[in-house]
Amino acid sequence: MTHLTLHTGYQEEDTYFMKYKLITHNKNLIDYTEEEKVNFMLKDEEENILGGLVGHIDWECFFVDILWVDESLRGLGKGQQLIQEAEDYARKKDCRLIRLETFSFQAPAFYKKLGFKEMGKLEDFPKGYTHYYLYKELT
Repeated sequence: MTHLTLHTGYQEEDTYFMKYKLITHNKNLIDYTEEEKVNFMLKDEEENILGGLVGHIDWECFFVDILWVDESLRGLGKGQQLIQEAEDYARKKDCRLIRLETFSFQAPAFYKKLGFKEMGKLEDFPKGYTHYYLYKELT
C-alpha cells in the first residue's frame, strides 16, 4: 500500500479536484446536471446594492445561499419579493423544491410565513441560538 500523508490547510485547486471527483461519482449514480448559480439584486439608481438573493440550482432544487436586505428597506416586502422571484425562476427551471438555512436570530418566522417548512434544526448552534433547515415544495 502507498504511504499516505495528511495535509492541513486550504488549497483551492485541491478543493476543485475533490468537487470534480465527487460530481463524477454522483453522475454515475443519478441523472445529474451541472449546478447553475443565480443572483437577484435590488439596486438603486446609482447601482448600489440594497438587497439580494444568491442561490444555486442543483438536483431539481433551488438552494437559497444568501438573502439580505438593507436596513432601510426592511419591512417593505423586499425580502418577500426576492423569495418570490427565486421561486418563479426555480419553477421555470423545473425545480421541485426550494430550500435554505437560517438562524433563530435571523428570520425563521419570515420564511415559515412564506410557506417554508422545517425539516430539521440544531439547538444551541451557534451557542445560545438555533440553526434551522427549511424547505418549500414548488408545485
